[in-house]
Amino acid sequence: MPNRPTHFPALAVACPTCRSQPGQLCTSHSGTHIRRHDVHPARTAAHQATQQPA
Repeated sequence: MPNRPTHFPALAVACPTCRSQPGQLCTSHSGTHIRRHDVHPARTAAHQATQQPA
């Protein structure tokens, strides 16, 4: 699996929930499992906040 799937544009920002760095997939809250099918809602919100026009 690629490190930054194109169907997860929120990977452009760090995750405030699990603290994954930009480009890295989110992990479970304990950090033991990679979330391969989605990202945390807080990461999506953080990405959307960066996309707002100035």
